[in-house]
Amino acid sequence: MLFKFPVIIADESVDARIIAGLVQGGYSMISVAQESPGISDTDVIALAVERSGYIITEDKDFGDELVYRKVEQIGSMLLRITETPAAQKVRIVVQTIDAHGNELLGAFAVLSQKKLRIRQY
Repeated sequence: MLFKFPVIIADESVDARIIAGLVQGGYSMISVAQESPGISDTDVIALAVERSGYIITEDKDFGDELVYRKVEQIGSMLLRITETPAAQKVRIVVQTIDAHGNELLGAFAVLSQKKLRIRQY
């Protein structure tokens, strides 16, 4: 991690192993599943805005909400990594944020096994 990435807000859909891997990688995390289970997507977005955080989710519907709302103060990433062993998923996510952190801020990104798409707001 070359710069101070904002706190990452992990939506309830994010695998706990990914959260643990990001913490181990030096990232500050808030796990919605642990701290505020059951809150709405709108409340997760409000939390990210309040904390100047970055949202990660594995929920496509939540990804649609993030694109629709275009919350420019924060960035967000939809994880579309399927049929991949958990350890490899963790590695892909951590390496992507390590390598592309600056580009991810203020943008909506979709991360799959083989591709990262970044759409600036």
